[in-house]
Order: sequence, then C-alpha cells, then structure tokens
Amino acid sequence: MTAMEMPTTSRIPVAVIIPAYNASPYLAHTLQSVSDQTHKALEIVIIDDGSTDDTVSICRRFAADDPRIRILSTENRGVAAARNTGIEASKSDYIAFLDADDLWHPTYVERLLAALHPLPDAWGAVYALHRFIDTEGYCTRSGSSLNARDSILNRHLVFRFVGNGSGFMVRRAVVDKIGGYDPSYASRGIGGCEDFDFELRTAEHFKIETVPLGLVGYRSHSAAMSSDRSRMARSLLAVTERCIARNPQLPAFVVGCARASAHLYAFSKFAALKDWSSAATSLKHIYHHSPMLASGILARLILTKADRAKRRALSKIWPARQKKQKNLRKFEEIDPLLPLVGGWSRFRTKTLLSRLSEIDRSGECSTATSLLGRYVAPERSSTVKHPKV
Repeated sequence: MTAMEMPTTSRIPVAVIIPAYNASPYLAHTLQSVSDQTHKALEIVIIDDGSTDDTVSICRRFAADDPRIRILSTENRGVAAARNTGIEASKSDYIAFLDADDLWHPTYVERLLAALHPLPDAWGAVYALHRFIDTEGYCTRSGSSLNARDSILNRHLVFRFVGNGSGFMVRRAVVDKIGGYDPSYASRGIGGCEDFDFELRTAEHFKIETVPLGLVGYRSHSAAMSSDRSRMARSLLAVTERCIARNPQLPAFVVGCARASAHLYAFSKFAALKDWSSAATSLKHIYHHSPMLASGILARLILTKADRAKRRALSKIWPARQKKQKNLRKFEEIDPLLPLVGGWSRFRTKTLLSRLSEIDRSGECSTATSLLGRYVAPERSSTVKHPKV
C-alpha cells in the first residue's frame, strides 16, 4: 500500500457483519481485533442469533466504548440468516464478514479495501488468506498459500481458496445482484458451507481480487460449526452440486474435478467419524474420477490405521514421551508479510490449477470445451499424468 492510496480509501465506510451465537469464549478477542483496525471508518453490526450465554453483555460492553457498534438481536435462525440481517441493516457500499470466533490482522480492512476500491465495478469482491489459531489465539499452522484472481469460478469451485467465512469483502452491488447468504442449508440441517456458496455465486457474476496474505486468524475449537464433520461434509457436497446445476455450461472436466474435490473432503470427514457407508460412497465418486487416486487414498487409510494400532500396542510396553512444547506465537504478533506455506497436494497440483486457469481465462463455454478435448484423453490413457491429491 502506498502513501498515495491512503487518502482515497481511509474515509470510505465499510460495514463489518458479525453473526454471534453463544460466542462468549472468543467474542471479546474478535471484537478487539475489529476495534484495532487501522481503517477506522467502520460500521460494525453484530447480530446476536438467539444466544443464551454472555454474548449480548460482551457486545454491550464494547458498544459502550465504541459508537460504531450496533447490536441486533434475533431468534436463532443460523449464520446465513444472521448475516443477511446484518447486510440489510448496514448502509456502507463495502461489506466485510467476520465470524465471532475468528480474528483479523489490524491491517485487514485497510489492505482489502485498497485492493478492491480502485478496480472497475466488474470486480465485485476481494479475499485474504488465513492462519489457523487455537483457543488461546496462538497460531498453530499456516493456511493454504494458494490463491487466484480475476474470473475464478472454475478454479474456486475446485480449490476453495478462501476456506472460511471471515476472509471475504464485497461491494454492495454484489448483494444487489446475487442476493444474500442462502439460509436453506441450515433449514435442511446441512449448514456450514454457506460462505462457499456465497463466494461461488459472486464468482459467477463478478471478477474477484485477492490479497494473498495471512490476514485472518481462523480458530479451531470443539464448539465451532466446522467441528461437526458430517454436517460440513454434506454441506460442501450440496453446495458443489448446486453450483454445477446453476452452471450447465461448465465443462465436464471441471465438473469431474469439482466433484472429486468435494468428495475428497467428505471422505476425510466421514472416515474420521468411522461412517464407513458414507465414506464408501464418496470413495466411489473419487474412483469414478480417478481410479489411481481412489486406490492411493484407500492404501493410505489402511497404512494409517496400521500405524495407529502399532503405536497403541507399543504404548502399553513403553510409556509415551512427553511432547515438547512448541514455540507458538500469538496471531497478532505475526508479520502478515511472512509467507504462507502449503496448499498443494496429490490432487491440488500446479498442473490442475494451470488447466483450470486456462478455462477461466477462456471465458466461453465453446473455448473451454475445446480445451477439454486436450485434457480428457491423456487422463483416460495414462493415470500417471492425472492430477493426484
């Protein structure tokens, strides 16, 4: 960010939408990260989604010292409906979303607004990357470093670059065009990936910018919505299928990759829960996309189980050594320019990203379909060249 850019964005109001349901353990830390933003022109809207703990009292304490904060209370309807309530109550032309247990780096809003505001109206949104934090706000590991910009529908459908509900900022024109978050997932008992659904619908109509820095602290804890593995798996599968249904022009190559990507995620969740029936269903979908990939996953599962059984047996003979304490740092202490690492896998390869980038750049179904002819044949004739997870 240059000194020339500062005056053009520093006075532009940005709405911050924070849905909160029984968020008292982490809410104060979250609200402090908003109050500490270097961009001060904020319209902070907190939606208490029928909480039964101290959520409201914490919000009131912060609101007493910060006139930018408004508190709205509703019956419990889920995170999508709560976000929509906040959107409707806000007035700013830019809207940022933050979950009540996550954190923002102090420069989050400043950096994202400076990236999005100068762009033409065809660019509707911007996102940042994240680092994982624990219950006390310490960084435990890097989030994915992978990102893409411009027209990213095909890439985002497969790679899911944002990865949480706290790293996305949009122009209000996006909401005017596509509507808000979809509450029907929660009503069907599969809420969890509404943020991904919203991002995909944005990508269907607008170009998207990226600020490829770890500016979001994504908290992992047992009470988080993402900890419900079965619901998250089913939610992602439903979001993926809805996007495919809305976009019949998607090349078969992209559809196959998107389903494989979603089922890879679902398989990992179902297997962790020992829901072998659901895991087997996802494995069948993966096998349809790539027999070699499915075989590798099954082999890795067997080896992992064998290794765990070995460790359990050995622990009965030799007492487990005390683990060394890791030298963790608080999220706000980490330099945002410190590079993120990881993201690539046997499925998410540079080759696959390059192929999807070419399809995104083509912008037309006819061109994408012609590209498909170059890609499908090698995958059927040689599994070695197929993208692996």
